[in-house]
Amino acid sequence: MAVLMAEALVISPSKAMPDDSNSSRSENAVTVKQIERREPIPYPTLRKSSSELRSGTNKTVRAGINGEKQLVYRVTLNGENEIKRELVSSKVAKKPVPEILAIGRRGFLASRGYFSGRKSINMIATGYSGSAAENGGRSGRTATGLKIGHGVVAVDPKFIPLGTRLYIDGYGYAVAADTGGAIKGNRIDLAYDTRSAGNRVGRRKVVVHIVN
Repeated sequence: MAVLMAEALVISPSKAMPDDSNSSRSENAVTVKQIERREPIPYPTLRKSSSELRSGTNKTVRAGINGEKQLVYRVTLNGENEIKRELVSSKVAKKPVPEILAIGRRGFLASRGYFSGRKSINMIATGYSGSAAENGGRSGRTATGLKIGHGVVAVDPKFIPLGTRLYIDGYGYAVAADTGGAIKGNRIDLAYDTRSAGNRVGRRKVVVHIVN
């Protein structure tokens, strides 16, 4: 859901007119205004382990609600051009309400046999392939030298170390062997053997299990 940010003039402007007798002096007036702006405060997610849910599943116990902060800026304009903006004050108008997510920790049957990961993470997944068009015309190799294809994923090394073995619901087993400029935090890029297969992923939520 898009969140609109409101910006309103709250204090009448003061004018400092330049010492100029030209008829254009009003067009070049320096104006100082105070602007009030409201911005959302994203709600955090609190994850709680649950023995009532199978590993790889989760349930929203309580929906999160964004908060709101009120910012006041002093804006200096030359005519209609903004030349300076200073933050005057900032305060929380409404505190965010955390989302509570129950994470399953019971073992479950994977596509081939029994699987029980040590840790499960909710991540945002996209797809890619070794196509030259997606890799700047270069050969389809990962940051670690592996061939790009199914079973290889790109991660943020600060979030999941390279070399980590994973199990991704709906994808299968994989190894964290690649990186990407847009892959930060809880983002993961799933490699496929064809470009069309990677494009079909779109952008979706997945549960990623740390195997080792």
